[in-house]
This record gives sequence, structure tokens and C-alpha cells, in this order.
Amino acid sequence: MKKNTPETEKFITFEVADYWFVLPMAAVLKIVNCPPPSQGGTVGIGLVQLGSHTIRLLNLHQEFGRSADTIPQQAPFLVVVRNPQKELWGIALDVPPDLIELPLTTFKPVSLEPPFDHKTNWISHMAIISDKEADRTLLLLDVHAVFQHRIVPQPVSP
Repeated sequence: MKKNTPETEKFITFEVADYWFVLPMAAVLKIVNCPPPSQGGTVGIGLVQLGSHTIRLLNLHQEFGRSADTIPQQAPFLVVVRNPQKELWGIALDVPPDLIELPLTTFKPVSLEPPFDHKTNWISHMAIISDKEADRTLLLLDVHAVFQHRIVPQPVSP
């Protein structure tokens, strides 16, 4: 007799501005080392050049409340995703994301009614998982919802 095991999916997890985000691996094109500024890695102004591709950055640090003076000018890692219009976007990270596999039943949908901030609508589901030290709340970033709103890269003031 076959056990009824819940369906699982692979995700990457990463921390930005004291929040833990998750993205399904299916939404991630690549995770790469971010080039230094001398080679096109201008994270502070919201652009990274990777080969022949110019990648705009989604600044989660700024969007989720981190003050402008703590936004990294250079980040060693870049998560590359493609928006619904097939444009490349990146999420710059200070540390590499973790790969985890979770049952889909772990995630609970977030139902938000207006007048919530558009950033709140970027979160489609939440999950609470037990870590070694404590419980951790994971926010599932909805790539399609993120790009329904016009995002303008904001330069960081020196």
C-alpha cells in the first residue's frame, strides 16, 4: 500500500531586511557571482551587466524598509529571474541563498484586501518552518505580482 505523501517543491531561501523570502526554483534562471563594479556590477545604481545582458535589480532592501545607507553598494551573489515580459531582473544578495525542499501544504495563502501596500501583494503565501534555533516565517515572493507594478531602480545616495 502506498503512503499518501504530500507533494514537495524545491525553493531557494534568502534573507533581506530581516525577512526570509522564498522563490520556487522554477522561477529562478540562475544564481551567479555578481561581477565587481569594474566588470559591470553596479549594484548601487540598480544595474548589473552579465555578458551581453543588462539586468535591472529588484531592490528588496529598499522595498521592505531597510534604510538607504545600509543598502549594499556591492553584493557578491545575484539571483536572476525573468519577468512576464521576458526581461531579466536580479535580486542582489550578501550571502548565497539556501536550497530547501518543502511540502506545498506547508504554505498558506495570504489573502489581502486593499488598501494594502503593493509590496504586501508581492507575497502570495507564508509558511512557518522549524529551524535549529527557532521557528522561521517564510514569505513566498510572487514574481508575477512583483512586476504588475512599475518598478524604477532607485540610485543609492552616497
